[in-house]
Amino acid sequence: MNHNRIYVNSARQNQPFDGWNEIQGGGLTDHPLAAAAFGDRLYVFAAGTDRRIYVNSARQNQPFGGWNEIQGGGITDHPLAAASFGDRLYVFGRGTDRRIYVNSARQDHPFDGWTEVQGGGLTDHPLAAAAFGDRLYVFGAGTDRRIYVNSARQNQPFDGWTEVQGGGLTDHSLAAAAFGDRLYVFGTGTDRRIYVNSARQDHPFDGWTEVQGGGLTDHSLAAAAFGDRLYVFGTGTDKRIYVNSARQDHPFDGWAEVQGGGATDHPLGAAAFGDRLYAFGAGVRVPAHV
Repeated sequence: MNHNRIYVNSARQNQPFDGWNEIQGGGLTDHPLAAAAFGDRLYVFAAGTDRRIYVNSARQNQPFGGWNEIQGGGITDHPLAAASFGDRLYVFGRGTDRRIYVNSARQDHPFDGWTEVQGGGLTDHPLAAAAFGDRLYVFGAGTDRRIYVNSARQNQPFDGWTEVQGGGLTDHSLAAAAFGDRLYVFGTGTDRRIYVNSARQDHPFDGWTEVQGGGLTDHSLAAAAFGDRLYVFGTGTDKRIYVNSARQDHPFDGWAEVQGGGATDHPLGAAAFGDRLYAFGAGVRVPAHV
């Protein structure tokens, strides 16, 4: 069975996606993937079926290498979040104690090890992360289902958790991306609709509005900025894989199925790298072509 193998699909700007292919190096997971571009490589992170935390990477237009456990050990029952910021690549995870941890590495160096994100906090959900301006942001849904954010300047401790302005509740993890002069966070509402909130640097968030195009999902989302557009990916209630996008300060265009077919029972991961936009999925099932 291939229900939890790891797949990737990619597209050049304003071009269709190429199709789903298994990532080189094998690997199995029961969770969504996290991805981030850093230096001359695209990194993808996964929680293995043994609950250990693994990373795989590829140079532009090159195959992925293989999966290696991240230095520092650590186990998790949840998906991860990743972002590059300054001279480091960061990965965030929820521990088996429900606390929130971070690990980071300089380019071509091993990861330093897991430490708890300052500010405390507990969550029953995965996290989202994005670099924006002079800060690294991490988002999480609290045990009260409210949506919180924490941030840090380069090589400084995190400030502490505060609720994202606009209220909102979610039973899912979030997605975050910086685009233009705003930081965006996406969430699946308790009504299964898809919402977005955004803020300018050093300003409060504006409030939650439904992403244009409608759409319902039972899963978390993925987001990435690429070229002149902000993209958000979701798994539909029909288990097919969809994408929606918007130009800066414009409404979203509407949901379209990602080319290459494919269905999954899991949320997705996404990242821009070089001249391509990448989407990652666990257990993607592609119809056979006769």
